[in-house]
Amino acid sequence: MKFIISLCFVLFCHQAFANVRISGELVGFGSAKGIVVYLPVGGYANGWHRTIYPVIDNKIDIDFNIPSPVFIKINVGGIRNIFVLARPGDDIKFKLLDTNDKYNSLKFEGSNAAGQYWYNLYNIHPLDNRIRHGELMTAILDKNKDITLKKLGGFINSQTLPLDSLYKEKKIDAEFYKLAKTDIRSMHVYNMVQEISMLQDKIDDRERIIRNQIIINALNAFAGPENMANTKAYFGKQFLGSYYTPELAANKKASKSNTYELGPYNGLLLAPDSMKSTLLGDILLFQQTDGSSEFEFDKAYAQFKIDFPKSPYIPLINSLRAGGATLSITNNIDFIVDTASNFSSVEDLKKHFKGKNVYIDLWATWCVPCRMEFPAYDLIKTDLKKNNINCVYISIDKLQAKPSWKDMVVKSHLEGYHILANDKLKADIKKLVYKNGQVSIPRYILLNKTGRIISLDAPRPSSLKLVKMLNEL
Repeated sequence: MKFIISLCFVLFCHQAFANVRISGELVGFGSAKGIVVYLPVGGYANGWHRTIYPVIDNKIDIDFNIPSPVFIKINVGGIRNIFVLARPGDDIKFKLLDTNDKYNSLKFEGSNAAGQYWYNLYNIHPLDNRIRHGELMTAILDKNKDITLKKLGGFINSQTLPLDSLYKEKKIDAEFYKLAKTDIRSMHVYNMVQEISMLQDKIDDRERIIRNQIIINALNAFAGPENMANTKAYFGKQFLGSYYTPELAANKKASKSNTYELGPYNGLLLAPDSMKSTLLGDILLFQQTDGSSEFEFDKAYAQFKIDFPKSPYIPLINSLRAGGATLSITNNIDFIVDTASNFSSVEDLKKHFKGKNVYIDLWATWCVPCRMEFPAYDLIKTDLKKNNINCVYISIDKLQAKPSWKDMVVKSHLEGYHILANDKLKADIKKLVYKNGQVSIPRYILLNKTGRIISLDAPRPSSLKLVKMLNEL
């Protein structure tokens, strides 16, 4: 497959940058053509902008510059995330084996190898980390909030005991220890706060609501909403985004002026000035790469450039707006805007695409995981064309969202047919795909040339399993 690499971008900053090299080998991933890497922006973790590196002879080489230690995320074929804590000057090597043995599937050499291995093993199945949260949530029923906090905090601290041991044995350095511990704390606090907040909506007892809010506040303080280490850690940034909410902005409205008008992200304006630039830069980068229209980008970006003229996000965003630092794909987009007279059922789709294989992508403009899959289509473009497969993107947005839907499709450079589903098509999809149960997206459906349903739950575009399925049609 011809592979197109993202254009490199140059970040201008007064900090001293040093090169990092990460080399990897994929064993048993025969169909892997490329991997997705979330390169840091400046010295900050990045969860939005993807850079795609080719896999040549099962090997990958990643080079970038950073001014300070930072976590990066590498996604292999939509199957496995690898987290690497990189320091200026590091030379890190990893080997990933295609095996169900999670304890022996990933090996590291180089800087903090023992810590890199432990951290990835801990995060290989994220839900495993929360396995005791349900049990711990019973602790909030205790009338003594101090006892509740002791139980919750004790659990979080217990999760980093292996990390403590590695540090004492001098198998990891202080920088790795600090960032990894910060990230794990933030991960658990984020999930616990989300769970307690959901319980709050079901409680009528005002005294209990107040007590639970005190617990939420204490947990948030424990994770450190003003701790700059969170901006360098992948889950730490997720915690910051959940802490600086619109509700927080509303409660402290009088203390901060809003010159950005960031809509659902106004709470970010309450972050300390030291971390505000990266949090605001993140959300601007997200809207630019994602194609969403959740706030007025031009106005917010103009203010950002005034407030943070030396931000490393500026050259990156400018490059994106100019058409650089992105995958180069064609803009051949067929729009089917009015679906009322065209498609009212999946059977209508089968008739229209008779004689062609069809890969259906069910999504919505508000679904972040859906939109995060869009760049992966470039990796399978050749396989789609070779097997005469038509991509059909069906949005389940409300019809009133047509302008933002069309705008997002254009900005995402998605080749294929685009349908904004009417009520009849939505109902038919719900009946056929979800058996009239809960609708969850993203969801993918594969049909062959005769209209036979190959899969009602096909692999995602980023999954190596999809390429195999496409080539077997």
